[in-house]
Amino acid sequence: MAENEEGGARLKRQETTEDILDVALQRGRRTRVDAREKPEQRAERKKFAAIESNPFYKIVFAEGDPEAKKTAIANQLAYNLADEKSDNKERLAAFDLFKEWLMEQRKDMAQEIINLTDTDAFSELKDVFDQMNQGLLDFEKQMAPLTDILDAVYRLRMASDGAMFDVFREIKEDKEEEARIAALRAEQDRQLAQLGSNVTNLQQDISVLRGQRSWFGLGGTKKSALRQIAEKETRLGAASKAIDELTTAIENTRFDRVSQFSEFAEEKRKLRELLDISSDEHKNRQQALVDTANNFVNTAETRTANVLEHLEGINDQVDRLADSNGGMRNVYAVISEAVEEAEAKNSRLRDGLIDAPADESNIAQMKRENQKMAIEDHVTALTAAKVDTLGTFSDLTAESYRIKSMKDSNNSQVAKTRSLNSKGVSGVASRLSTVLQGVSMAALSESSEVAQMTLERMNEQTNRITQKEALKNAMGISLENDALVKAIQELESYGKIARAATDISREGYQEMKENLAALEKTARDVGNAVKEAVAVGADVMGTGAAARDDSPAEEPAKRPGDPFSRLNQ
Repeated sequence: MAENEEGGARLKRQETTEDILDVALQRGRRTRVDAREKPEQRAERKKFAAIESNPFYKIVFAEGDPEAKKTAIANQLAYNLADEKSDNKERLAAFDLFKEWLMEQRKDMAQEIINLTDTDAFSELKDVFDQMNQGLLDFEKQMAPLTDILDAVYRLRMASDGAMFDVFREIKEDKEEEARIAALRAEQDRQLAQLGSNVTNLQQDISVLRGQRSWFGLGGTKKSALRQIAEKETRLGAASKAIDELTTAIENTRFDRVSQFSEFAEEKRKLRELLDISSDEHKNRQQALVDTANNFVNTAETRTANVLEHLEGINDQVDRLADSNGGMRNVYAVISEAVEEAEAKNSRLRDGLIDAPADESNIAQMKRENQKMAIEDHVTALTAAKVDTLGTFSDLTAESYRIKSMKDSNNSQVAKTRSLNSKGVSGVASRLSTVLQGVSMAALSESSEVAQMTLERMNEQTNRITQKEALKNAMGISLENDALVKAIQELESYGKIARAATDISREGYQEMKENLAALEKTARDVGNAVKEAVAVGADVMGTGAAARDDSPAEEPAKRPGDPFSRLNQ
């Protein structure tokens, strides 16, 4: 109740950053009280049990203007010459404890936000993959057979030379052949079973006959039984041979028609699928497609709504994190400026103690120097606190930018998901309805086109029959003309043959004349060559002797390096 009154009072005035921090801290305290604490947490709580009496806590969380709070903190951090040195150190220790408490609050609030993390995120991702993608696969699975049939009918219809009717005729003939083969196989199976039964009966009869013995069962098989056994074994052999022949025939009995439209094999298969399924089955297939489309729309709406809910929950967490960060930054901003102001005061106070008065006594000098050293120690300690404070403020500032980036990203995703949940799902539903209507219209359109083509084909057939009859009536005169044309063609063929034979003879004689001239020339050349061959010995030997008689004798040439040449010298 008090909390509600406090909240109402804050709504009447402008909410400050201290208010935001206070609300966050109060919420953190309530959470920590309700949670089960560990021993180290209990030690921390004991350490900060009296934090509300801390002077800096009182200043920060009191009502008032931040500037006034800054001045009050600076006064607490500045060295006071009127106080004892221990009192000044105690204020610094209180300041360190307050900063440590702030870090504890920051950690607790961060853990509280961590505990609010949506743990269903990956579960939702899994559901989106499973349900939406499965819905898409189901739709494609239901849609593909229908569109494939429509495409096949369209391609056959657009093919030239009436391929659709010819393929349809071949499908009918295939069915008849398949029915014939099925009936033949059934008859073959029946005959095979009958032959097998006959073989079994014959084998049993032969076994019984072999047991018929003479001499009251002590002698051999009876002659009459042997004659019957021989007869049945002959029948058994014939039956076994018939089984082998029938088995071979069964292996060769199969559908083995060669299609005349191999280029339309896939289209033929789809048209066969259309014809083999009854009208009610086609209706059920299309109804299944409609149900799958509706299921996909419902699934998409549910899944995107769930994702949107999770994203909006993340926005709440980011807002809490931003509130916590903003409150902490404001506190540290006040403390940071207060530290700087306290440093300035301490600096001025120390500067006033540096110069000694002319009439300063030893006791006064000692007191002045002790105060100066105490201030310097205070400044040193405050400098460390300043470094820590500025570092934390820097971290909080950087964190604020990260939080803002996170919030902007999540807001963008929320907007996209909200659009997807509304406009996206409705757009998909609209497109699905258009596609389904388009498929139905395409089926009806193909039905109309096929009916038109069938009527045109019927007209062509009737016109062709009529034209054939008219041609038959005119065939009488045409036959006589054909006989005359045939006679003319025969005479023309004889003339062509005579001319061709004359040309061939002329070319043959001309070639013969050329060959005789070439033969004569070749004979003369060969005769001369023979004469030269006969005289070659005499010509060569006579020419050598004359040359020896006319020319002086020459000394044999000396070969370089010849050892016999040196002996001759």
